[in-house]
Amino acid sequence: MNLCVGIDIGNAKTELAFESEKQLKLERQPSVISYLPRTPESNDLPLDQVMDNLMDNLIVNISSPSIKRNGDYYVGKKAMQHDGIKQNMLISIGGKYNHDLPIITALSLVAATAIRASYDAEGELPETLSINLKMATAIPSSEYSRQNAKILEDRFKNKHNLTLYVGDYQVLASIKVTECKVTEEGRTSMLAFLNSDSEILDDFNEIYGENKKPSDFSKVRTLHSDIGDGTSEFVVIEGASPVQGLSKGKRLGVGHASDLAITLLREEISISDKFTRQQMQEWLKRDNEKGELARSLMKEATYGQAQSILEEIQLSYQELASSDVDYIFVHGGGSITFKDDLKDELMNFTENNHFKLVWIPEKFATTMNSRGTFYLAKMLFCKSK
Repeated sequence: MNLCVGIDIGNAKTELAFESEKQLKLERQPSVISYLPRTPESNDLPLDQVMDNLMDNLIVNISSPSIKRNGDYYVGKKAMQHDGIKQNMLISIGGKYNHDLPIITALSLVAATAIRASYDAEGELPETLSINLKMATAIPSSEYSRQNAKILEDRFKNKHNLTLYVGDYQVLASIKVTECKVTEEGRTSMLAFLNSDSEILDDFNEIYGENKKPSDFSKVRTLHSDIGDGTSEFVVIEGASPVQGLSKGKRLGVGHASDLAITLLREEISISDKFTRQQMQEWLKRDNEKGELARSLMKEATYGQAQSILEEIQLSYQELASSDVDYIFVHGGGSITFKDDLKDELMNFTENNHFKLVWIPEKFATTMNSRGTFYLAKMLFCKSK
């Protein structure tokens, strides 16, 4: 099986973007893993039920020269539900290019996607599956260098064997990564935007009384603010091409606000030391007392973080962009979390400086990196697709 994919190896989630039947598809899981000292027992659910929930129950054995510890892992949502030790990215330290977690989560999603595609096509599970993979991904500007990018490219460009535990069955997926491009986070966002439908500009057109579509932005000069979990990226882009040297990353984002909110939560109630940022995000969605408490504390934590991000956007406009852009784009998961604290002030800033704000709607905001890296991989490696 041949696959061409883009992978967003975010601190909060790992997202896979690929084409199936000429439609762009996305698969995501929280960026959390949990090492298992022994092989877990299988469940006795019917296979069709297991396959329906495969992504939320990723249990894999991985053998790869690119990771430090081979063995069994819970991945994503399954790891979050596990009562054992959970591992996620330390956002204060970074180091995605040499961490095992991005490799394990990304390859697990690839293997599960390929196995489910084979099952849907053939009506039965394969015993083994060989996958030739071409891919693109990105690391934060704050840790990006050609050397670090090459380290991660070389780690992916190996042969990796993953056994997925699928109910009572085991499926061996051999993944050979033949092509891999690692770029800076935020640099592919304009590729995602230009390949979006016109709905992505509904809010913009309503605010400014215009009728623009993405293709109208193909030759403009833009500053992109990609607000993530552990880092936020600021990139100047001409048309679809990032301007060399005009990008930076800062350790600002949702994860830092979440860490503060978790500290505040511990002062209110008793929670485990193993409580993760991803679990905090799940609590924020709950319609109960814990959800109300989490939202209240998160609101306290977001204001200061939003002010720091606003300052970095203003500095990037002045210093990176030399106060010369047509539009500022804001996207990433943080554009949702910090919208109430950030959008109005940023709108005033753009009006005072005579340019416009493109605030990417929630429906598109969190997928800009995965979609952008997919279109990069397609452009570089998969032009015939």
